[in-house]
Amino acid sequence: MFINFISLLLYYKTYMMLTEKKMLAKYSPKDMLMHLSRIYKIKINNKWATSEIPKKSRDVIVAIGMSIT
Repeated sequence: MFINFISLLLYYKTYMMLTEKKMLAKYSPKDMLMHLSRIYKIKINNKWATSEIPKKSRDVIVAIGMSIT
């Protein structure tokens, strides 16, 4: 039940971000999660690094004003 509560909080936070940027007509919160799921963290020589971010995902993230780091 706690995990469902946290999931709903994150869902509506994403929903509010899309509403503020007037992007809700083009993207849904589920679309945003799909774009964010394409970003990976990899471990190289005991250091974590972010892999390359696909262009479409990067464009959506920049348009919303979200920070990946």
